[in-house]
Amino acid sequence: MTSLPGYPGASAVVLNREETTKDDMHAVFHYERIKILSKEGEKYANVELPFVSTSQNSSSGSGDDKTLEQISGRTIHADGTVIPFTGKPYLKMLEKGQHVKVQERVFTLPDVEVGSILEYRYATYISDNVYEAPDWFIQGPVYVRQAHYVWYPTSKQLVSERGLISAITWFPILPPGAKIERHEIPYNALSSGPKQYFELTIKNVPPELKEVYMPPISSFSYRVLFNFTAERTTAEWWRDQGKDWSKGMDSFADANGELKKKTAEITAGATTDDQKLQKIYAAVMELENTRYTRAHEQRENKAEGGGQVKTAADVLSHQRGNETQLTQLFVGMARAAGMKAYFMLVPNRNEEIFVPGWMSFRQFDDVIAIVNVDGKERYFDPSSRYCPYGHLAWQHTLVQGLRQVDKGTEFGGTPGDDISFNMVTRVANLKMDDTGQITGKIDLSFSGAEGVDWRHTALSGDEESLDQALRVYLEGMVPKSLQVKVSKIENVKEYEQPLKVSYEVTGTMGTHTGKRLILPSDLFVSGSSATFADENRQEAVYFHYPRVLQDAERLNLPDSMSVEALPNSARFDLAKQEIYALTVVGDAKGFTTRRNHIQGELLVMPKDYDDLRKYYAQFESKDQESVVLKAASVTTAARGD
Repeated sequence: MTSLPGYPGASAVVLNREETTKDDMHAVFHYERIKILSKEGEKYANVELPFVSTSQNSSSGSGDDKTLEQISGRTIHADGTVIPFTGKPYLKMLEKGQHVKVQERVFTLPDVEVGSILEYRYATYISDNVYEAPDWFIQGPVYVRQAHYVWYPTSKQLVSERGLISAITWFPILPPGAKIERHEIPYNALSSGPKQYFELTIKNVPPELKEVYMPPISSFSYRVLFNFTAERTTAEWWRDQGKDWSKGMDSFADANGELKKKTAEITAGATTDDQKLQKIYAAVMELENTRYTRAHEQRENKAEGGGQVKTAADVLSHQRGNETQLTQLFVGMARAAGMKAYFMLVPNRNEEIFVPGWMSFRQFDDVIAIVNVDGKERYFDPSSRYCPYGHLAWQHTLVQGLRQVDKGTEFGGTPGDDISFNMVTRVANLKMDDTGQITGKIDLSFSGAEGVDWRHTALSGDEESLDQALRVYLEGMVPKSLQVKVSKIENVKEYEQPLKVSYEVTGTMGTHTGKRLILPSDLFVSGSSATFADENRQEAVYFHYPRVLQDAERLNLPDSMSVEALPNSARFDLAKQEIYALTVVGDAKGFTTRRNHIQGELLVMPKDYDDLRKYYAQFESKDQESVVLKAASVTTAARGD
């Protein structure tokens, strides 16, 4: 086998996959057999097996409830030569939180080449007091010729935490013809093993689709997600589980006497609900968000004069908390100030879409707050560091989730932001001398989502790493012949203000032809390529958030040069607030470019893809038009560019 029919250029193919879950052994056994079809496919020799473990004893923080063991593998060459894997897999820590570890086993199969077959096996073991319903994620980056999944549950799993007899349900997304088989095992009075098992055999599974600007399609890849439930319907499950979740959130956020006292101090001087809430929000934002720093162990809290974090008041006392705790504190303080406030569970729509048919809270990424301010519900995201007051992180906008209401919980949606909230401005003031050398200043301003993203970049590093990231960001836009230096960064912590970055630039720009110098009309898009190069589209085009992008560039010329030709002004429109406009104006001293791009539509269906692609092709072609300068003479310095 040297290629995959129907998938030209495929780098590898899964010939066979086996996954068997045996709950009486608290183990899952995995087997993978992969054929390498190209040089690129050799990367699959580097195997990374992630897994998440939690502490068995949360009070002591010791012991893991999940381990990954019994790894074996081999490489089989096309001539039949077998090279066994004899190394020791490396245990790599990806993330460590309080009582939670995200780890992976890493190893490399030996002597892999085009035509090789890779084989490896491993087992995942779960502690004896833990039972997990399996998730079968069938579709991935590689075509699967055949896969076989089996689950042997035990009768112990069918008793819920409330002592009720549970049933096994499942949420499948499968191709036509694929079916889960449920088998009964004949009764044996001497056996304490499984009484039934579930089986799925599936063939010819295509790889997940990869297109630019895709929706979080991984939510709808082929999969089977199992559940244990004592409820008869999905609606009953969400009602009962939502009630328990809501009760736990309210208990932590209880507006006790201490929290009321602190809230009164923080809101002193405010006369309206909005003013009070702004002060509360600002106070919560001042606290350490351990999502962006680190979780603190119980012994650290004790050493600092406090015990366990059991209530929102404890979060305020410790001056830090995780993302959920900070939202609980915000809601608790809003309630202490006399306002109606609710919690809402939301997914991260960059990765997942909430599906009510899958009875699992794992779909949710975060908790946001809903507060009734002067008779109107408003949404807040105190768990997202530096998110402006009255807004949500873009990943939490325009999503469905589970929210509190006065008499329980129900499904609800979140609002989006106006286009003007997310704005990027790029301003260049440049000067060219007689030798063709350019000096000047570039100022960038980020409001809304991009401002939050850059502030999170700052949180994950130091001043030097932020400086480097911002420099690389601009270098990726402007001509490579320009040298870029960050001179000032403003408002990194002032999240209600635009984040501003100033650069100093030097170098040359343009192409010399005879007595003329050809320059890009807008240096910020001079090196860009076509956004939608593919003629056909299978999935919708999905932009993260609406935004406004504004460019302004001024280039002052020496007396020895003048403007000979400029691009004509242009405007292109597309339905639903998509607008592009470009003007380039010359005068005796140089030229000024102004470019505006308003991107208002988030989801463009495949049937409308041709119109979107033509629109982008129009303005991206316009972006590449040039300004022609006429020079009396051009020196070697300019000609060297």
